[in-house]
Amino acid sequence: MSEPTHDVAAAIAEMDERGYCAVESVISRTEADKARSALEPLLAAERNEEVERKHSQRVARIALKHPIFLELMCHPLITSIWRTYLGNDMICSTWTANSIMPGGEGYVWHSDFPYHKLEPPWPSGNFTGQTIWMLDDFTVENGATAIVPYSHRKLHPPPNREVWNDEGEIVTGIRGSVVIAHGAYWHTARPNRTERPRSCLLGMYLRPCFITQEDMRGQLAEIENPSKEVEQLMGGNQYQPRDVLPY
Repeated sequence: MSEPTHDVAAAIAEMDERGYCAVESVISRTEADKARSALEPLLAAERNEEVERKHSQRVARIALKHPIFLELMCHPLITSIWRTYLGNDMICSTWTANSIMPGGEGYVWHSDFPYHKLEPPWPSGNFTGQTIWMLDDFTVENGATAIVPYSHRKLHPPPNREVWNDEGEIVTGIRGSVVIAHGAYWHTARPNRTERPRSCLLGMYLRPCFITQEDMRGQLAEIENPSKEVEQLMGGNQYQPRDVLPY
């Protein structure tokens, strides 16, 4: 795997070729720790029996729950990458936090929305992009994301979803780094064999002709005086269905 880069063109070229690219130290460890600290009380407040059973936890609507999450959703390097790859009118489809708890066994191989809602063969082209913000150092032991390179070109769901794919690569890195990936890529989370959670932020960006996974416009309505950037990313300018006029 080539060295991570902050060069937008180089990062996109690697992602387009291999399905993903690791971008090291998009924010500092200190900034990542601030985001992790903002997440911790949310994890504690929303922990329930399902989390205890699955040893994993998703926190939704994070754009409304702390300013640092809204700031990272709009990070200029990340939005520059997706505007270049998806178009200037791209929007955010979903923006959540995800933690693999100690003892968590990870997930099955999968592709994210909207691909898992489509019958194969999936359409080729640049329609969606995934962003994984590392809030903890990602290691082989703590549940780092694993990816099958070039899987975004297969245009169908992964077979043998519960079996380790020998072509898979475990993506390790320091907190503050980001993985960008083509939305059709196959990925999973590995088991967490450590004594502390492994947390990340997950942002999917997509062309505005698609339906978003979350109700981003509903969240936007709850933000007081959103910037033009926030309004655009959360679908404020997205076309809404209406009756066709008879003239």
